[in-house]
Amino acid sequence: MKKINQLTFLFYILISAPLVSNAQGMYDGFGIKKGDLSVTASYARSEFDEFYLGDVKQDAVPAHGQINQDIYTLFAKYGITDRLSAIVKVPYFSASNTSNTPDPINGNTSISDFQDISIALKLNAYEFNFKKADLRFLTGVTAVIPTGYEPNGILAIGSGAFGIDVRAGLHLQTDIGFFSTLFAGYNFRGDADNNLTPGGEFNVPNAFVTTGKIGYASKFIYVEAWADYANSETGIDIGTPAFVGNFPETNVDYARIGLTVYKEIIPNLGISAGIGKVIEGRNLGDSIIYSGGITYNMSLL
Repeated sequence: MKKINQLTFLFYILISAPLVSNAQGMYDGFGIKKGDLSVTASYARSEFDEFYLGDVKQDAVPAHGQINQDIYTLFAKYGITDRLSAIVKVPYFSASNTSNTPDPINGNTSISDFQDISIALKLNAYEFNFKKADLRFLTGVTAVIPTGYEPNGILAIGSGAFGIDVRAGLHLQTDIGFFSTLFAGYNFRGDADNNLTPGGEFNVPNAFVTTGKIGYASKFIYVEAWADYANSETGIDIGTPAFVGNFPETNVDYARIGLTVYKEIIPNLGISAGIGKVIEGRNLGDSIIYSGGITYNMSLL
């Protein structure tokens, strides 16, 4: 068995954090009318200096430099009916190692490529109307489609596995603008191809996930505080005897919190800003991610 050194641990774990962070926000509790289209272009920046080796937080190694990530995402939501909407997310990753130390698996010191394309359907299955609030029961399903990148590298941008994510949730909206949302679900993942070793495959773990949000929404401003939790059903800890360098098979768990603010600046056009932080993890970076975006809303009917 080949021993994976500390640098390998560091680089893989640091690069993995934005992969999970980018998934936050695929679903919310708000509906979109039939024929309406909302398009968001966003940018996120993350840098890392600590990581979780298994579930133990470790300091980075300063001599090996810093991992920087720039994440560009195009996100679109369309109202098929007043209760059913389609969602598409296309992220593009650029990651680099500032010390120019080669990836011990593929020799790269930087990588830029599209990550997994996500296509979802969200349904407002039922709505309860009260005197001063509405309660919605929501369901959703997402297909996660990898774009052909090599998943088993220190600077790999994803697990490389096709996936199906299912969600169910509740959204409480008050007449004065305050809201709360809770989603729970399960991420199914297939095997991933090992492009560096023809014929090989990785067994990518499935995961249980939950997302909670509280906030305020009005014509003037939108503010939400959110928390995410994910727990892989199986997987291997980096640094244990069972780990032989197959990174997509690792057990990645996390708990994160964050804040998002959105403001319309002219009719149909708004800007957003956000921050998110990992507060507990397993086999991923102890990251803070800053993001910003611009959204355009239109009606196609």
